[in-house]
Amino acid sequence: MAEVAGLPKTFLVGRSVGLNVYLLALTLACLLPILAISGFAMWRAGEAYRETATTRLSDTAATLARAIEADIEGRFTALTTFATLRTFSGDMVLTTLTSSRFKGIGLDGQVTLVAFDADTPVGKVDRRIAMVAREAANKQAPALSNLYLGRKRADFRIDLALPLPAEGPHIRALVLSVAPEQLIRALQQKNEALSGILVAVTDGNGRIIARSRDAERTIGLRAPDWHKLEARNARSGWFEAVTTEKTKTILAFEKLDGTPGWALVVGEPTAVFNARWKDPVIGLAFGALIALGLATVAAMWIGRLILRPVEALAVHSAAVASDHPADALPPIPKSLVREFETLRVSVEAAEAARRNNERRLETVAQAGALALWHWSARGDLSWVEGWSVLTGTLESDALGMGWLDHVHPEDRLRLVETLEEMREAGRMVDVEFRLRVVGGRWLWVRKRGGPVHDDNGAVLQWAGVIEDIDARKQSETHVAHLAHHDALTDLANRVMLRQRLEDAITDTLNGKRRALLYLDLDRFKQVNDTLGHAAGDTLLCVVADRLRACVAEQGLVARLGGDEFAVLQDGADREEKSLALAERIIEIVSAPYLIDGFSAVVGVSVGITFIADCSSDANACLKRADQALYWAKQSGRGRAIIYEQEENLAQLTSFAGLATTRLQA
Repeated sequence: MAEVAGLPKTFLVGRSVGLNVYLLALTLACLLPILAISGFAMWRAGEAYRETATTRLSDTAATLARAIEADIEGRFTALTTFATLRTFSGDMVLTTLTSSRFKGIGLDGQVTLVAFDADTPVGKVDRRIAMVAREAANKQAPALSNLYLGRKRADFRIDLALPLPAEGPHIRALVLSVAPEQLIRALQQKNEALSGILVAVTDGNGRIIARSRDAERTIGLRAPDWHKLEARNARSGWFEAVTTEKTKTILAFEKLDGTPGWALVVGEPTAVFNARWKDPVIGLAFGALIALGLATVAAMWIGRLILRPVEALAVHSAAVASDHPADALPPIPKSLVREFETLRVSVEAAEAARRNNERRLETVAQAGALALWHWSARGDLSWVEGWSVLTGTLESDALGMGWLDHVHPEDRLRLVETLEEMREAGRMVDVEFRLRVVGGRWLWVRKRGGPVHDDNGAVLQWAGVIEDIDARKQSETHVAHLAHHDALTDLANRVMLRQRLEDAITDTLNGKRRALLYLDLDRFKQVNDTLGHAAGDTLLCVVADRLRACVAEQGLVARLGGDEFAVLQDGADREEKSLALAERIIEIVSAPYLIDGFSAVVGVSVGITFIADCSSDANACLKRADQALYWAKQSGRGRAIIYEQEENLAQLTSFAGLATTRLQA
């Protein structure tokens, strides 16, 4: 079978190759030697010219660097002569040299005499002038500053410092402050000869001191690619950079002696630099590509005439095997060969049946109740249909392991462990969990599926569905809630209270002690008879709210029926805690109520028993609390009584306010 462009290697048979490959190989065998020799020759010529051009720039940079060094040295020489001919007395002298005779020797600028007393300048001296003067005086050698940026262009200065003999205890230095264009005269004198290239001088901070083009605008700016020059860490060299005009340029540089890191840079636009050696190479390469392209097209055209029908069938079959969508499958052209035409008709009929089946599945998925999925053998989600309708998010976001990001954090670990266990065991997947959908809501779903095996029993992939079970889960949750909560007040009911009591009895083995408070409203029947049952139900709901607020996190509040309530108090290690809670309940419940515009007042009596050991059950606890409640009622209502059973003796403790009384059972 011929090798076809776009056909996965999985579907290639044996070591066979197509006719197109042989025709292309013959064309390349004829053309490649010629192209290789020509290309090598042009490459060598291009490299030689590139090296020559680079050397030319480097030599120019070195020549100009020596000229500028000489210019700076001449300034220091003139300054030395000036210091020798003129007598300086005192600690600070400020002189401005502007006459033509000073300009002729390069001393047009401001001259400052700076004296130091123990490294501190005497008198008021600009900080920048003091720094360069101190450097010259300490080293007893000429010193040069970097470019100083004033508030405006006319204030830009470079300082040259010359050490003078000490006067008494003071060391001294003479500082000449000049504009940058006054210092670099060599560049200005050679400007016409350098019209074809760019020349610039930068200080140790990368700021432009002098430039052969557009100097007025660029002096003081930081060179755009100064960091590349610093990275070279060499006295000279070259690199490619961008100028302030955003032009790509080949730059050769030379560091200047006697300066704080100044560099002279000579550049030529990259396009101009490369044009000298690239144009011939590009021309040859273009001609070679045209020749190679024509030969390749001819070889492929001949092969296409022979292999077109078979190639089309191979590509179509590979696309089908790779699960490409039906509308993306390449067509199979008709053929004059009878056997191939019969095969084409059969393939298209089978493909039509497959598309009809896919449409049915897609319709089910688009209904929104199901999402169809495929896992790879590794467990990655490789395909999903209906995810967008189910969750409102992109199906591409769910591929791979992305769908796990939508799973509720409380379900994720359990889900991953369950799926991994089922995948390793090769069992059917059936698990329920929550998915985050658009709007941040959590949707309950059920994921079912299983492995798809090949003829040898190996797992090819996993396939299944994700079903929306949110309505069922919500119904189950509601039913479970109703089974354990009071329908009127939404407090826990007697069933839940009994379960918690059994748990509390078991927890006594771990040293935990709880208290059961049995509550009965006083005078509730009068409210019910006077204002009606609806008002009575409203009052019961308000009482429930007050109990919730009072107990809060201390325990469970339940309604046992009618006007009876119960509180299962946690952490009741002392009787005082339970008595304090009961006192708060009596106070809060006894506060007046406003029901349908009418004021109502009820009270509450409380019976208390402690769950300190596992010798009794829930019924016994309720019975003790109920007995204590009866005693509270008999003692005058609005009271709390503790039932305490010690061996066969029952004792009662009654309290009103802070007073406590012990009664016999």
